[in-house]
Amino acid sequence: MDYRHLFLGVDAGGTHTRALVADEGGNIRGAGRAGPGNWEGVGLEGTLAALRQAVGEALAMAGARPEDVTASAFGLAGLDWPSDEERLRPVVEQLGLSGPKVLVNDTFVALRAGARDPWGVVIVAGTGTTVAGRNREGKTARTLGLGYPFDDWGAAPDVAQAAFHAVARAYTGRGPATALTDRLVRLVGARDVADLLEGVSRWRYNLFPLVAEIVRATMEEAEAGDAAACQVVQRAGRELGGGAVLVIRRLGMEQETFDLVLAGGLFRSASPLLLEALVGTVREVAPGARPVRLEVPPVVGGVLLAMDAAGLEATAQIRDRLQQACALFPG
Repeated sequence: MDYRHLFLGVDAGGTHTRALVADEGGNIRGAGRAGPGNWEGVGLEGTLAALRQAVGEALAMAGARPEDVTASAFGLAGLDWPSDEERLRPVVEQLGLSGPKVLVNDTFVALRAGARDPWGVVIVAGTGTTVAGRNREGKTARTLGLGYPFDDWGAAPDVAQAAFHAVARAYTGRGPATALTDRLVRLVGARDVADLLEGVSRWRYNLFPLVAEIVRATMEEAEAGDAAACQVVQRAGRELGGGAVLVIRRLGMEQETFDLVLAGGLFRSASPLLLEALVGTVREVAPGARPVRLEVPPVVGGVLLAMDAAGLEATAQIRDRLQQACALFPG
């Protein structure tokens, strides 16, 4: 079949920027990537440079020009307020793309990539945490996703910090003894727990580079039945589920059946205990929520949103073809 339309999807986050070009049949024609694209970290010029590189590579692979694009969609980290779109849309316009250009917070491309329908709820939990949703009528809602000092708790650094708190509480006697003590002492390379606590207080030890390892240790000890680790993991599940409940209620989705997409690094090492607490919290309000792990790059959702903007129905066959072909474009 001779496909005549090209759709561009972009996912620009704090660590990398990724672009895909696909035709209306769901065949990927080009892919590109660049470094960080979150304007809050790299500035507007840095975002433009990342978009130009990733989009340029994808179009070059597809043998296409910017004016050949039928529609495009950009999932942009740092697009949190209406004023952010005002500053970011001129950046996107400099790419010279034709057709409608959709700009959304990057959580919405993750939602579109993971949900079987154009609506649903997504929980993103990695270095930060955000919950976003879209209902059948197209209304959207999301949590702030801004971390401290805002009330967005449950990201990987939050879990790691809570694990450290459990170790400190065990040391002072305010909390139960925990296997997390030995795990963190070994991870940090401290002599003992006193050296660990003193070293953190005096900045000799930096826990941030070890967040992923601490989270993994916490999940493992929770599965082994450690009481303190269980409390940390269950709290994270309830907090993340609570964010989803907030979005579900704002969108009036309590009686709907929808995909609850789980995206981000926290879910790659998540214990069943975390998922039980999360899903249980959500289903108390929305029993039709169907948890689904995001197994494809969020940029796939950008392509689907571009198709939506052009009025093309993204059938299950198109989605499947996009998701399967994405494995051929690693990174």
